Amino acid sequence: MYNIKKVSEILDIPTVTIRAWETRYQVITPTRTDGGHRLYSNKDIETLQWLKKKMEQDHVKIGEAIRLLHETKKTAPSIPESINGYDGVIDQLYQALIDVNADQANRVTDLAFTLYDFEDVFQHIFVHVLYKVGDEWEKGHITTAQEHFASQLIIQRCTQFLRILPTDPSLPRALAFCPENEHHHIGLLLFSLFLRKKGVDVIYLGPNTPLDGLNDLIKMKEVSIIAISLTNPEPYRSLEKWVKETTQQLPHLKFVLGGKAIKESELFQSPSVSNLQRVEWNDWFNLHVK
Repeated sequence: MYNIKKVSEILDIPTVTIRAWETRYQVITPTRTDGGHRLYSNKDIETLQWLKKKMEQDHVKIGEAIRLLHETKKTAPSIPESINGYDGVIDQLYQALIDVNADQANRVTDLAFTLYDFEDVFQHIFVHVLYKVGDEWEKGHITTAQEHFASQLIIQRCTQFLRILPTDPSLPRALAFCPENEHHHIGLLLFSLFLRKKGVDVIYLGPNTPLDGLNDLIKMKEVSIIAISLTNPEPYRSLEKWVKETTQQLPHLKFVLGGKAIKESELFQSPSVSNLQRVEWNDWFNLHVK
Protein backbone atom coordinates (compact mmCIF):
# COMPACT_ATOMS: atom_id res chain seq x y z
CA MET A 1 0.00 0.00 0.00
CA TYR A 2 1.25 3.49 -0.88
CA ASN A 3 0.31 7.03 0.07
CA ILE A 4 -0.66 9.49 -2.64
CA LYS A 5 2.72 11.21 -2.67
CA LYS A 6 4.49 7.91 -3.37
CA VAL A 7 1.99 7.00 -6.10
CA SER A 8 2.57 10.39 -7.70
CA GLU A 9 6.34 9.77 -7.68
CA ILE A 10 6.01 6.25 -9.11
CA LEU A 11 3.69 7.21 -11.96
CA ASP A 12 4.76 10.82 -12.50
CA ILE A 13 1.15 11.93 -12.20
CA PRO A 14 0.35 15.02 -10.08
CA THR A 15 -1.50 14.30 -6.85
CA VAL A 16 -4.27 16.70 -7.87
CA THR A 17 -4.83 14.63 -11.02
CA ILE A 18 -4.99 11.37 -9.06
CA ARG A 19 -7.60 12.86 -6.72
CA ALA A 20 -9.60 14.23 -9.65
CA TRP A 21 -9.71 10.87 -11.45
CA GLU A 22 -10.72 9.18 -8.22
CA THR A 23 -13.54 11.57 -7.27
CA ARG A 24 -14.93 12.26 -10.75
CA TYR A 25 -14.70 8.81 -12.30
CA GLN A 26 -14.50 6.50 -9.25
CA VAL A 27 -11.92 4.56 -11.22
CA ILE A 28 -9.98 3.60 -8.09
CA THR A 29 -11.08 3.12 -4.49
CA PRO A 30 -8.16 3.64 -2.12
CA THR A 31 -8.56 2.69 1.51
CA ARG A 32 -8.10 5.31 4.19
CA THR A 33 -6.34 5.39 7.51
CA ASP A 34 -8.20 6.43 10.65
CA GLY A 35 -6.78 9.90 10.02
CA GLY A 36 -8.39 10.00 6.57
CA HIS A 37 -5.21 9.61 4.50
CA ARG A 38 -5.53 7.69 1.24
CA LEU A 39 -3.67 4.41 0.75
CA TYR A 40 -3.38 2.93 -2.74
CA SER A 41 -2.92 -0.75 -3.58
CA ASN A 42 -0.78 -2.22 -6.36
CA LYS A 43 -4.03 -2.73 -8.29
CA ASP A 44 -4.83 0.99 -7.99
CA ILE A 45 -1.39 1.81 -9.32
CA GLU A 46 -1.82 -0.58 -12.25
CA THR A 47 -5.14 1.08 -13.13
CA LEU A 48 -3.67 4.58 -13.02
CA GLN A 49 -0.67 3.44 -15.04
CA TRP A 50 -2.98 1.88 -17.65
CA LEU A 51 -4.93 5.12 -18.00
CA LYS A 52 -1.79 7.22 -18.34
CA LYS A 53 -0.33 4.87 -20.95
CA LYS A 54 -3.58 4.90 -22.93
CA MET A 55 -3.67 8.69 -22.95
CA GLU A 56 -0.02 9.06 -23.94
CA GLN A 57 0.18 6.31 -26.55
CA ASP A 58 -3.29 6.56 -28.12
CA HIS A 59 -3.66 10.32 -27.54
CA VAL A 60 -7.15 9.96 -26.05
CA LYS A 61 -8.70 12.11 -23.35
CA ILE A 62 -9.29 10.80 -19.86
CA GLY A 63 -13.02 10.24 -20.45
CA GLU A 64 -12.31 7.98 -23.43
CA ALA A 65 -9.58 6.15 -21.51
CA ILE A 66 -12.06 5.48 -18.68
CA ARG A 67 -14.59 4.08 -21.16
CA LEU A 68 -11.97 1.76 -22.63
CA LEU A 69 -10.98 0.66 -19.14
CA HIS A 70 -14.57 -0.29 -18.30
CA GLU A 71 -14.82 -2.29 -21.52
CA THR A 72 -11.59 -4.10 -20.67
CA LYS A 73 -12.92 -4.96 -17.21
CA LYS A 74 -16.12 -6.42 -18.70
CA THR A 75 -14.09 -8.93 -20.69
CA ALA A 76 -11.53 -9.61 -17.97
CA PRO A 77 -11.68 -12.99 -16.23
CA SER A 78 -13.37 -12.96 -12.84
CA ILE A 79 -11.63 -13.85 -9.62
CA PRO A 80 -11.37 -17.64 -9.36
CA GLU A 81 -14.01 -19.10 -7.07
CA SER A 82 -11.26 -20.96 -5.22
CA ILE A 83 -9.87 -17.67 -3.93
CA ASN A 84 -13.12 -16.01 -2.90
CA GLY A 85 -13.39 -15.31 0.83
CA TYR A 86 -10.70 -15.31 3.49
CA ASP A 87 -10.38 -19.09 3.52
CA GLY A 88 -9.70 -19.21 -0.22
CA VAL A 89 -6.99 -16.56 0.01
CA ILE A 90 -5.45 -18.29 3.05
CA ASP A 91 -5.27 -21.61 1.21
CA GLN A 92 -3.78 -20.06 -1.93
CA LEU A 93 -1.21 -18.03 0.00
CA TYR A 94 -0.23 -20.95 2.23
CA GLN A 95 0.34 -23.19 -0.79
CA ALA A 96 2.48 -20.57 -2.54
CA LEU A 97 4.56 -20.08 0.60
CA ILE A 98 5.28 -23.77 1.25
CA ASP A 99 6.09 -24.12 -2.47
CA VAL A 100 8.67 -21.34 -1.84
CA ASN A 101 7.12 -19.47 -4.78
CA ALA A 102 7.69 -15.80 -4.04
CA ASP A 103 6.08 -14.54 -7.26
CA GLN A 104 2.85 -16.44 -6.64
CA ALA A 105 2.79 -15.54 -2.95
CA ASN A 106 3.14 -11.86 -3.80
CA ARG A 107 0.45 -12.11 -6.49
CA VAL A 108 -2.00 -13.66 -4.02
CA THR A 109 -1.07 -11.02 -1.43
CA ASP A 110 -1.59 -8.22 -3.96
CA LEU A 111 -5.00 -9.68 -4.78
CA ALA A 112 -5.88 -9.83 -1.09
CA PHE A 113 -5.08 -6.13 -0.72
CA THR A 114 -7.40 -5.33 -3.63
CA LEU A 115 -10.23 -7.37 -2.13
CA TYR A 116 -9.95 -6.29 1.51
CA ASP A 117 -8.83 -3.43 3.71
CA PHE A 118 -5.16 -3.86 4.59
CA GLU A 119 -5.90 -4.26 8.32
CA ASP A 120 -8.31 -7.11 7.47
CA VAL A 121 -5.54 -8.74 5.43
CA PHE A 122 -3.26 -8.60 8.48
CA GLN A 123 -5.81 -9.89 10.99
CA HIS A 124 -7.85 -12.35 8.94
CA ILE A 125 -5.35 -13.68 6.42
CA PHE A 126 -1.71 -13.21 7.46
CA VAL A 127 -2.26 -14.27 11.07
CA HIS A 128 -4.11 -17.44 10.05
CA VAL A 129 -1.52 -18.33 7.42
CA LEU A 130 1.27 -17.96 9.97
CA TYR A 131 -0.62 -20.06 12.52
CA LYS A 132 -1.04 -22.75 9.89
CA VAL A 133 2.62 -22.58 8.89
CA GLY A 134 3.73 -22.82 12.53
CA ASP A 135 1.41 -25.72 13.23
CA GLU A 136 2.55 -27.67 10.17
CA TRP A 137 6.20 -27.02 11.06
CA GLU A 138 5.71 -28.28 14.63
CA LYS A 139 4.10 -31.45 13.24
CA GLY A 140 7.08 -31.96 10.94
CA HIS A 141 4.99 -31.60 7.80
CA ILE A 142 7.09 -28.71 6.43
CA THR A 143 10.77 -27.89 6.81
CA THR A 144 12.41 -25.13 8.80
CA ALA A 145 13.42 -23.49 5.51
CA GLN A 146 9.79 -23.40 4.34
CA GLU A 147 8.66 -21.96 7.69
CA HIS A 148 11.37 -19.30 7.57
CA PHE A 149 10.57 -18.33 3.98
CA ALA A 150 6.85 -17.97 4.76
CA SER A 151 7.43 -15.88 7.88
CA GLN A 152 9.94 -13.57 6.23
CA LEU A 153 7.80 -12.89 3.16
CA ILE A 154 4.78 -11.96 5.25
CA ILE A 155 6.88 -9.85 7.61
CA GLN A 156 8.35 -7.99 4.63
CA ARG A 157 4.87 -7.27 3.29
CA CYS A 158 3.81 -5.94 6.69
CA THR A 159 6.84 -3.77 7.45
CA GLN A 160 6.34 -1.61 4.34
CA PHE A 161 3.29 -0.13 6.07
CA LEU A 162 5.37 1.11 9.01
CA ARG A 163 7.16 3.33 6.51
CA ILE A 164 4.23 4.75 4.56
CA LEU A 165 1.43 5.17 7.10
CA PRO A 166 1.28 8.81 8.29
CA THR A 167 1.66 9.81 11.92
CA ASP A 168 -0.17 12.32 14.10
CA PRO A 169 2.33 14.44 16.08
CA SER A 170 -0.33 15.14 18.73
CA LEU A 171 -0.37 11.47 19.75
CA PRO A 172 2.23 9.89 22.08
CA ARG A 173 5.20 8.03 20.61
CA ALA A 174 5.58 4.27 21.06
CA LEU A 175 8.53 1.89 21.25
CA ALA A 176 8.04 -1.75 20.19
CA PHE A 177 10.48 -4.62 20.71
CA CYS A 178 11.04 -8.25 21.67
CA PRO A 179 13.80 -8.82 24.26
CA GLU A 180 16.99 -10.77 23.64
CA ASN A 181 16.50 -14.43 22.63
CA GLU A 182 12.98 -13.71 21.36
CA HIS A 183 12.79 -13.95 17.59
CA HIS A 184 9.04 -14.32 16.98
CA HIS A 185 7.76 -10.82 16.43
CA ILE A 186 4.79 -11.09 14.04
CA GLY A 187 2.31 -10.34 16.85
CA LEU A 188 4.33 -7.30 17.88
CA LEU A 189 4.49 -6.17 14.26
CA LEU A 190 0.71 -6.44 13.81
CA PHE A 191 0.09 -4.42 16.99
CA SER A 192 2.61 -1.82 15.83
CA LEU A 193 0.75 -1.57 12.52
CA PHE A 194 -2.50 -1.13 14.44
CA LEU A 195 -0.93 1.78 16.35
CA ARG A 196 0.54 3.25 13.18
CA LYS A 197 -2.83 3.18 11.43
CA LYS A 198 -4.18 5.16 14.38
CA GLY A 199 -1.48 7.74 13.71
CA VAL A 200 0.96 6.77 16.48
CA ASP A 201 4.65 7.16 15.66
CA VAL A 202 6.13 3.72 16.43
CA ILE A 203 9.85 3.15 16.84
CA TYR A 204 10.02 -0.51 15.83
CA LEU A 205 13.14 -2.27 17.15
CA GLY A 206 11.86 -5.77 16.37
CA PRO A 207 13.21 -9.07 17.69
CA ASN A 208 16.21 -9.87 19.91
CA THR A 209 16.56 -6.36 21.38
CA PRO A 210 18.98 -5.86 24.31
CA LEU A 211 17.47 -4.10 27.31
CA ASP A 212 20.65 -2.13 28.04
CA GLY A 213 20.39 1.45 26.86
CA LEU A 214 16.65 1.39 26.20
CA ASN A 215 15.91 3.91 28.95
CA ASP A 216 18.21 6.43 27.32
CA LEU A 217 16.40 5.94 24.01
CA ILE A 218 13.01 6.30 25.73
CA LYS A 219 14.06 9.62 27.23
CA MET A 220 15.74 10.89 24.07
CA LYS A 221 12.72 10.17 21.85
CA GLU A 222 10.14 11.11 24.51
CA VAL A 223 8.46 7.71 24.31
CA SER A 224 5.21 7.23 26.24
CA ILE A 225 4.13 3.71 25.23
CA ILE A 226 6.19 0.50 25.38
CA ALA A 227 4.90 -2.54 23.46
CA ILE A 228 6.63 -5.86 24.16
CA SER A 229 6.01 -9.41 22.93
CA LEU A 230 7.50 -12.56 24.44
CA THR A 231 6.79 -16.21 23.62
CA ASN A 232 10.09 -17.63 24.88
CA PRO A 233 10.03 -17.96 28.73
CA GLU A 234 13.84 -17.77 29.01
CA PRO A 235 14.16 -13.92 29.02
CA TYR A 236 11.07 -13.40 31.19
CA ARG A 237 12.80 -12.78 34.54
CA SER A 238 15.20 -10.17 33.18
CA LEU A 239 12.34 -8.49 31.31
CA GLU A 240 10.16 -8.48 34.42
CA LYS A 241 12.96 -6.86 36.43
CA TRP A 242 13.52 -4.24 33.72
CA VAL A 243 9.82 -3.35 33.46
CA LYS A 244 9.52 -2.93 37.25
CA GLU A 245 12.62 -0.73 37.44
CA THR A 246 11.63 1.32 34.41
CA THR A 247 8.10 1.85 35.76
CA GLN A 248 9.61 3.30 38.94
CA GLN A 249 12.11 5.49 37.08
CA LEU A 250 9.68 6.67 34.39
CA PRO A 251 6.18 6.51 35.92
CA HIS A 252 4.56 8.21 32.93
CA LEU A 253 5.17 5.16 30.72
CA LYS A 254 2.36 2.83 29.70
CA PHE A 255 3.37 -0.77 28.99
CA VAL A 256 1.39 -3.18 26.83
CA LEU A 257 2.62 -6.78 26.87
CA GLY A 258 1.69 -9.80 24.76
CA GLY A 259 2.85 -13.33 24.09
CA LYS A 260 2.27 -16.64 25.84
CA ALA A 261 5.38 -16.32 28.04
CA ILE A 262 3.94 -13.37 29.97
CA LYS A 263 0.17 -13.85 29.76
CA GLU A 264 -0.07 -14.61 33.50
CA SER A 265 2.57 -12.14 34.62
CA GLU A 266 2.36 -10.41 38.01
CA LEU A 267 3.33 -7.26 36.10
CA PHE A 268 -0.33 -6.87 35.20
CA GLN A 269 -1.05 -5.93 38.81
CA SER A 270 0.33 -2.51 37.97
CA PRO A 271 -2.13 -0.01 36.42
CA SER A 272 0.67 1.03 34.06
CA VAL A 273 0.87 -2.44 32.45
CA SER A 274 -1.82 -3.88 30.16
CA ASN A 275 -2.25 -7.45 28.95
CA LEU A 276 -2.58 -7.28 25.18
CA GLN A 277 -4.20 -10.72 25.07
CA ARG A 278 -6.95 -9.79 27.53
CA VAL A 279 -8.17 -6.52 25.99
CA GLU A 280 -9.62 -5.39 22.69
CA TRP A 281 -7.02 -3.29 20.94
CA ASN A 282 -9.45 -0.46 20.19
CA ASP A 283 -10.66 -0.43 23.80
CA TRP A 284 -7.10 -0.23 25.04
CA PHE A 285 -6.29 2.56 22.59
CA ASN A 286 -9.33 4.63 23.53
CA LEU A 287 -8.58 4.23 27.23
CA HIS A 288 -4.82 4.81 27.26
CA VAL A 289 -3.93 6.79 24.14
CA LYS A 290 -6.77 8.74 22.57
